[in-house]
Amino acid sequence: MSSNKTAVIVSLALGAALLAGAAYMYADTREFISNAVKVPGTVVDFERRSSKGGSSNYPVIEFATASGEIHRFTTSGAGDFAKGESVEVLYYDNDPANARVNVFIELWLGSLVLGASGCCAWALA
Repeated sequence: MSSNKTAVIVSLALGAALLAGAAYMYADTREFISNAVKVPGTVVDFERRSSKGGSSNYPVIEFATASGEIHRFTTSGAGDFAKGESVEVLYYDNDPANARVNVFIELWLGSLVLGASGCCAWALA
């Protein structure tokens, strides 16, 4: 098999795997949004995280569950939030420790990046 055919096969396989991952993440996020409890939350602090390219401040969100329990979590993205800002929080009633802020980047960025990467891999094939 020539190296060109091998590159095409690898690119198609990689694209298919990335698109499958995007589809899974998309379905998981849709299911989460459909079944999550929505409550107000507040940005109470920022957690500084360092990486090779510098550092970023990640918002720490505090919210009360429907039963009144107070929970805190740090977002997975550095988003543009201000201390004291109100945000909408989504969480499963039986798992408030895995809450997310109801913003596009927090919910959809992962599946969008995987899907775009999969399409690029197929386009290169």
